[in-house]
Amino acid sequence: MQEIMKRKGRYLLSILVIALVVAMVITLNSLSIAYKDAAKLPFESIHSSIIIQKNGNVPENTTGTVLSCSLAPISLPSVERISSIDGVKDVSSGLFLWVFDSDNFKRVLGVHWNDSIGTRIKSKLVVGRAPATDTEALIEQTYASQYGLRINQPISISGKAFTISGIIATQGNDIVSSDAYIGLAQAQQLAYTSPNLQATESFNADDVNIIFVDADQAKVKSVAAQLKDIFTDSAQNGGKTPTGQTIGSYTISTPDSFESQISSLFLLSDNLIAVLLAVTSIGAALIVIKNMSQSILERRKEFGIMKAVGFASRDLRNEVIAETSVQLFLGYVAGLVLSAVAIFALAGTTIAVSIPWDLNPYPHFLASDPQSISTMQTYPLPISFQYPYAIAAFLLVAAIGMVTVLILARYLNKTKAVEVLRYE
Repeated sequence: MQEIMKRKGRYLLSILVIALVVAMVITLNSLSIAYKDAAKLPFESIHSSIIIQKNGNVPENTTGTVLSCSLAPISLPSVERISSIDGVKDVSSGLFLWVFDSDNFKRVLGVHWNDSIGTRIKSKLVVGRAPATDTEALIEQTYASQYGLRINQPISISGKAFTISGIIATQGNDIVSSDAYIGLAQAQQLAYTSPNLQATESFNADDVNIIFVDADQAKVKSVAAQLKDIFTDSAQNGGKTPTGQTIGSYTISTPDSFESQISSLFLLSDNLIAVLLAVTSIGAALIVIKNMSQSILERRKEFGIMKAVGFASRDLRNEVIAETSVQLFLGYVAGLVLSAVAIFALAGTTIAVSIPWDLNPYPHFLASDPQSISTMQTYPLPISFQYPYAIAAFLLVAAIGMVTVLILARYLNKTKAVEVLRYE
């Protein structure tokens, strides 16, 4: 400590450089993980990791009941094939409808009340109870407030009477958000008997138009790849939907679909982080080695005298190891503090996610100001201190110390007391 205090300016630089490297290792990797986790946030509300839709034709007129967002129907056998894919834990389906009633427009989602999606929807109840019969429905609270709807009140959906059994709370721009939720069989009946819908797409009585797949997190990419093989583009007819997709093609949405658009300026690739950390680590090692080398050169006479009175090279090496270790330890601790402060500050920021139009189906052409219909969701940045990278930073600092000692030990081993004292 006395030797370090004599040269505190030089050693302070080494400590700060090591602290910077440690802070970068922990903070950059924590930030990278946070942005990857943020891509999964829109899917949390539906408890699924993959959504499958098929692009369809645009209805010639918007009257009665039509399929939302120009989605095409998907047959039941296609849904059943998904369950056999390795890594798939659960498959559920639904039917999204746009209902242009005379009183007001309604977004309607038909679901199985006892599958994973239906259970998830029922968990958001704030008033009332889940539907117990085919003629009961759940209403989203914003829609209910807008039109003065209450539980046990009747509501007409495409001419069919339902009773409001409960009101649920969702965010208006959530994935697959809706105004009304009814049983899947009732939604299929509305679609099957709609002349306008049947004139646009050939709809069978058991068809759906959205599939939710819950896959193992480690296998989401492989499951998505297999789904793309199953749902080929052979049915494409060459036309285009309003948003530019090819009619007949399938859209398979995963968290990766959002990764590229989540704060792309700050979304760091693993390769970029590796290169950046490699450069800073090499720079830190060179600075530590340079400072320690200068310290040894300044103390040549001291080391020569120590050898002359019986100190071995091992003793001198232990002195260098001790001084280097103190610097690296102080730098590591300072780096932990810096990274903790940085992560705490980043945790207070938010991240914006834009939900694609076909996953947040509200017809923009109905709004007087389409720009007022926001598809953006805002989440707190899901960043946390990553302890595995704190361990990785410690190992990196230890490696820098080892390289420093090995290089300086060679010089100390060659130092001879007679030669050093001869020129002093």
